[in-house]
Amino acid sequence: MQGVIRAISIAYLVFMTLLLLTADPTRLIGLHGLPLLRLLMPWAHLLSFLALAVLALSVRWPVPRWGVVLILVLYAGMTEISQSFVPKRTGEWKDWFMNLAGIAVGTAICWTAVLLTGAIMKARRRRCPAIPSDQWEVLQKVMSRPAAGGESWWG
Repeated sequence: MQGVIRAISIAYLVFMTLLLLTADPTRLIGLHGLPLLRLLMPWAHLLSFLALAVLALSVRWPVPRWGVVLILVLYAGMTEISQSFVPKRTGEWKDWFMNLAGIAVGTAICWTAVLLTGAIMKARRRRCPAIPSDQWEVLQKVMSRPAAGGESWWG
């Protein structure tokens, strides 16, 4: 399952890069002129980076979670700088802050999911005393810390 999520995450990153670095992204995806698209355009950066953050943080990468978040922040900045070189596009501070807000919300969603998963595991542990405690500790480590190394979710 991790391989599928990783492939989706990489494909979404490539697709988003294409959208961010084309003169008219609405024509690229074939949704030019739809009313829903016009309604979502002010939130496009936030929503796209929120989805990217959730996908990227849901995968077990060989770097700590804070490293994934740092890479996403740098990617957001690089795309805004690159947009200033694309005709009909501009790199704006407002867009970069929307990108950062999307990354922050996506990170908060993933962090909350991990905390809730840990709470559920603790509740199951209390209800099922027949399972040896060392197995519960292994399960809790796997569920609460999917990345390699370190003891916290952030690595």
